[in-house]
Amino acid sequence: MLIKITKGQTLLVQANDTQNSLETLFPAGEYFANPTPEGKIEVSLSAQIKALFSFSQFREKVSRGDFVVLEN
Repeated sequence: MLIKITKGQTLLVQANDTQNSLETLFPAGEYFANPTPEGKIEVSLSAQIKALFSFSQFREKVSRGDFVVLEN
């Protein structure tokens, strides 16, 4: 799905090349978001950097207007 982040946010991400989590700025704009087999929603900043949300966390961001679902 395609989402729009309405204002820049610092999100906790997991980089593919490390086991450590780090905070990364996601500027306002459009991003791809996909469900994972683990039941989470993955928002991709790049091929290596992705933020993971539970469905309830994602729904909360949408209801607050932080995320807008553009295309499902």
